[in-house]
Amino acid sequence: MKRIIFAILLLPQLVYAQYRADIFSLDISDDVTQRKIGKTFCQDTTLILGEKSKISGLSISGIAVLNNDNDSYIRVTLVDEYNYEFLVYENYPVLSDNQTSVFDNIALETVLLDNVTPQCLKITMLNASLKLESVNTSTSTTNAKNPAAIQKAQTQYIVDRLNTILRKKNMTWRARVTSLSEMSYSEKKDLYGGVVPQMYGFEHYAGGVFVMPGDYQNSPSPRSSDDYVAEWDWRNRHGKNWMTDVRNQNYPKTCGSCWAHAAVGVLEAYVNLYYNRILTYDLSEEEIISCTHLGCIPANEQVAFNYIKESGIVNESCFPYAAEYRDCGLKCDTPLEQIFIEDFGEYTTSEDSMKQQLFRAPITIGLGTWHHSMTLAGYKKIAIGSSYLYNGNGGYNETINLASHGELIGRTAWLVKNSHGYQWGNNGFGYIVVDSCNINEGCYIKGRITSLTMNDDGIKCTDADGDGFYFWGIGPKPAHCPSWVPDTPDGDDSNINYGAIDSLGVLEELPAGETIKTPKTYTSNSSVDHRIGIVEGGSLTIRGTTTMEGDSHIRVCEEGTLIVDGGTLQNADITLVPGCTVIIRHNGKINMAPGKVFQAPVGVIVNIESGEIN
Repeated sequence: MKRIIFAILLLPQLVYAQYRADIFSLDISDDVTQRKIGKTFCQDTTLILGEKSKISGLSISGIAVLNNDNDSYIRVTLVDEYNYEFLVYENYPVLSDNQTSVFDNIALETVLLDNVTPQCLKITMLNASLKLESVNTSTSTTNAKNPAAIQKAQTQYIVDRLNTILRKKNMTWRARVTSLSEMSYSEKKDLYGGVVPQMYGFEHYAGGVFVMPGDYQNSPSPRSSDDYVAEWDWRNRHGKNWMTDVRNQNYPKTCGSCWAHAAVGVLEAYVNLYYNRILTYDLSEEEIISCTHLGCIPANEQVAFNYIKESGIVNESCFPYAAEYRDCGLKCDTPLEQIFIEDFGEYTTSEDSMKQQLFRAPITIGLGTWHHSMTLAGYKKIAIGSSYLYNGNGGYNETINLASHGELIGRTAWLVKNSHGYQWGNNGFGYIVVDSCNINEGCYIKGRITSLTMNDDGIKCTDADGDGFYFWGIGPKPAHCPSWVPDTPDGDDSNINYGAIDSLGVLEELPAGETIKTPKTYTSNSSVDHRIGIVEGGSLTIRGTTTMEGDSHIRVCEEGTLIVDGGTLQNADITLVPGCTVIIRHNGKINMAPGKVFQAPVGVIVNIESGEIN
């Protein structure tokens, strides 16, 4: 065997190479053969190797040139006799210090092979060129290296290098080892339906704002009006997280079921909003992929929603996720829950239409370049002064400055719920900037839902902040809401300072107020110049003299309590809601303001032990 001869003349330039650790090189003590190539490739190419003997490793040497510092890549894979692919080399801007990289004897997955017969190298690229100097192969049969340990070390090295360059280039996101980045190239090939997209590091995404390469430079599509609310997040609306748990579509095995997970993620949140309850349903993605007979073949969310409309979807325990096609008859006969939707629609891929639908409930979003679907949970507008606090898994916090990227000011960063488990992103969520022209038409649910265990009488009609506005979830006001409930819903049922919401997501500002959710006591003489809402679980006790001034007002909501215990509530303006309680004791007094009358509707409990109301 001819030993590999390393290009000594190239060694001074190796400072530009992105893979500098021994874990990326064939061991020169093994039987290594070098095949000279000496060709430059500027487009996708298949290079036939013509090898007949089995090999235990393969590396390449050459010069990679990225012609675009944003949207450019080179990828080389090895194809064996069974059409199984292994990643040999990959390069894109955030992996390189410079646009030109000289590399020697570099191998990723091919650094240690299980005696495969190589057929060809597939070279794919965009805005790039590759001068392939040589292909190096090893035939050693006594290799004692641990493949899993090598893969883990390579992945961690790539993550560390990404973060170094992301910081150096002042990029807006950070990387870590994720469930997706730990997958082999062939597993990713299965995941994406036979073609692995170039994700420019998105598989390693840990936090920040990921900008789809090329999108904002290539004539971005029209943006939405600046009048829209600057941020929306269904993880914190009305003081609640309406999103359900993040799932991993690739557990226990690789499965191209992102479309099913995106649809189910939308439906689970829609159920919460429909009933105005955090029910945290776990519905069966397995039923979608199995009973549509598509299995792990990539499809679209329309298929999933149409199935749910016609056949319903059961709870997870009735048909547990197996990440593979199974006989639909394995679904249990007596599900604990089964949800039907009345209908669904498709939105046009403009920022305006996406935001309009998103204000109702989460929707699906599909990235055309990557053929990947996710649940869309919100957005934020990048503005001057914007930053993102990244919480690293190493126990540190890092502020990522977005405002220094002038091309991003005014852009919308979409908040996605992915289906690669909690290890990816910020507990499974992430922000991306993408042109609407690169978004497949997504779906939203509309109309009623039908449940085995609940009906529309279970829709809660709540005034959780005591401002007099009520929230009842999605749709028109239910008929069973009390007669005193306004027809206009509350835009934020967790903040007494905000009322209705308009079509741009902007909240109506109300006079300053305070919500009382727990027992509170005024023991000394005082004055009140703001609105007070006493809600379920809350009570206000007056023991001194409290004088209401200006436009101050007290609203005692269902299960709220007002107690005047030996004190005086002076110049009072009070609204009592059926289901609340007023207690006067120890000669307490309520003196109403001029022109105001103390009214206790049916259902209000007024208990005057000793005292008076004037």
